[in-house]
Amino acid sequence: YKQKKEVEHRLSALKSAVESGQADDERVREYHLLHLRRWIGISLEEIESIDQEIKILKEKDSPREESTSHSSLPEKPPMKPFILTRNKAQAKVFGAGYPSLATMTVSDWYDQHQKYGALPDRGIAKPTSADLKRAAQQQEDQEQKDDEGDEKTLHRLREWDDWKDTHPRGYGNRQNMG
Repeated sequence: YKQKKEVEHRLSALKSAVESGQADDERVREYHLLHLRRWIGISLEEIESIDQEIKILKEKDSPREESTSHSSLPEKPPMKPFILTRNKAQAKVFGAGYPSLATMTVSDWYDQHQKYGALPDRGIAKPTSADLKRAAQQQEDQEQKDDEGDEKTLHRLREWDDWKDTHPRGYGNRQNMG
């Protein structure tokens, strides 16, 4: 480390003289030799670092090989969830600790409703002619209501326009000016 710092210091001192062209041949030669020593030191440090990395990677791979040999052990089945209670009586009184537990799965519910015929045929209901007539009548009633509503809305909008013409902006807000 000390040699590295010394080389760096001498290089910086010679650099300005060499770059300005005021140094003689001996100084230029010394500058280039110091430059080479510096890069030799850097390369040696890098090689040492690479050797350490190789050593670490080899050690990292060796446990992996051992773990693959141990993986042939039979896997344990997953544990079932359990609820901690002080005793069975407390569990009966207070329940499982959840607001409500599922009593059946979704597929069980679907099968039960399908068995009793409570589900429509895949959600597609077939309309009857009475349903079609009723829907047409409702549509006509809705259109008539819209026509009446349009006249009322138009009248209300015209009154609002007239009021805005006679009352300038800020008409009712005289005390809160500012």
